[in-house]
Amino acid sequence: MTGPRTQAAFVFAAIVAAAAFFAPAARAQESELGFPTRRVGLLISGDVLQTTFSYRDVFTESVRKKMTSGLPTRLLVHVAVEREKGGKPLAYWARSAEVVYDLWEEEFAITVSDVQGKRRTRVASLDQAVEATGILWRAPVADTAAFKPGSYRLRVIVEVNPVSEEMVRNIQRWISRPKGGHGDSEARTNFFGAFVGHFVDRGIGRAERIVGFVSQWFKLGQP
Repeated sequence: MTGPRTQAAFVFAAIVAAAAFFAPAARAQESELGFPTRRVGLLISGDVLQTTFSYRDVFTESVRKKMTSGLPTRLLVHVAVEREKGGKPLAYWARSAEVVYDLWEEEFAITVSDVQGKRRTRVASLDQAVEATGILWRAPVADTAAFKPGSYRLRVIVEVNPVSEEMVRNIQRWISRPKGGHGDSEARTNFFGAFVGHFVDRGIGRAERIVGFVSQWFKLGQP
């Protein structure tokens, strides 16, 4: 069990890592990591920023083939909210999904986990499995109450079968926190250090398939 001093050191290291990685050259890294711009749906409900978008292009032919093998296929969706001025991410949200084809029942068992809870469902076809796991619908990615007026955008990473089991476990622990959603700034800040570290140590790219993009810029805190 870590003490307050260890936790404070971790949070400080996370903030330093975030500043070092994102702030100095956001556009250069955008090019380096291959982040094209993709329009997403955005909605403010109270102080909660919700987003809707598809990432079905992560399901290549080889990924689809593996999904019918009977072996688990895991997807991780990372969403960071970053401000134009300074380029520093201010919030983080994640979702994990697992798809397993039941060879006996000839249907797909799907488990989706995020801060809203864990949901399980079964579908009959591969296309239905892709639809169920390849779209975010009004995902509550950030509490904007403390955000300053200005321009923001989302930075999204989707991974299929990531190699880093430690990162997967960290995300699942973050998701399972009772207050681990957009309303728990401490949980978000603590986990964000691991998220940034995932980029810094080049953990991104060590997965079967990666899709990354940034959203259009949007305004917050203004009429």
